[in-house]
Amino acid sequence: MPTSESLTEFYQTYLQADFPAPPQQFNVFAIEAGASGQALPFSRRDFYKITLYTSGTSRLYVGGERRDYTGPALVLYNPLAPYSCEAVTPIRGFFCLFTADFLHGTGASTLLQESPLFQLGTDPVLLLSEAQSAKLSQLFQEMLTEIESAYRYKFDLLRTHVQLLLHEALRMQPTPSQPGPPTAASRLAAQFVQVLEQQFPVQSPALPLRLSTAEAFAAHLEVHVNHLSRVLREVTGRPTSAHVAGRIAQEAKALLLHTDWPIADIADSLAFADPTYFNHFFRKHAGTSPKAFRQQALLAAG
Repeated sequence: MPTSESLTEFYQTYLQADFPAPPQQFNVFAIEAGASGQALPFSRRDFYKITLYTSGTSRLYVGGERRDYTGPALVLYNPLAPYSCEAVTPIRGFFCLFTADFLHGTGASTLLQESPLFQLGTDPVLLLSEAQSAKLSQLFQEMLTEIESAYRYKFDLLRTHVQLLLHEALRMQPTPSQPGPPTAASRLAAQFVQVLEQQFPVQSPALPLRLSTAEAFAAHLEVHVNHLSRVLREVTGRPTSAHVAGRIAQEAKALLLHTDWPIADIADSLAFADPTYFNHFFRKHAGTSPKAFRQQALLAAG
């Protein structure tokens, strides 16, 4: 599994012709008409990416889950969540890349951290109407024009465009019930999710998960194991063990799909002392054995 990909590495690998020196904290590109695009490997990134697909079908892997969607769609890639994406049919649209530092000191930096757009576990795909797609396309076109301008304060203006893009995305989400102020329970649940997700993706069989049980997470968060499970059940509807097992099962699928590691090494990396126990665990959560799951994926890929 590759290490987290930096913005510089992304430029060098996929955008050599447009590689800025030094790398900019923000950039925007058009996806050429009919482009298939180079598939992004499964990894976590250290930057935000927002893509508007105006047409074509794409495939997104987040954790061990696969999602196929056809444009128009807006996809908001969370740096904390490892993902890969590829074109299924030729695609058109736009995408922008930016770091958290690019928005530092603006209202949008808080928007990134607190909005439902980039919460772990949130669906990153917003399916759009033609009118919504046209509105966002105009915004991306304005960013493309501005990035090429000689205006001295163009990046200040581009920050405003990113804020507009984020607010338009928020506007397009279903209206949730008005939340109350955060409680101690919701804060603990959020801390747990953050600690859980920070362990993924697994980088090497030599670096297994440090926390893989409810007891280990409770000790790390300095709370009683029963209290943590009770809080998570209250806030999310599932106890600690269900969250941990579900996320490990997702990572197991991702490792089987995106690496050639032996199954015994995958078991080790996910803190299973015995491959037989891993096989039993995986069959329980995926309905098939790890070997069969990998073989089926290879056959489906042709």
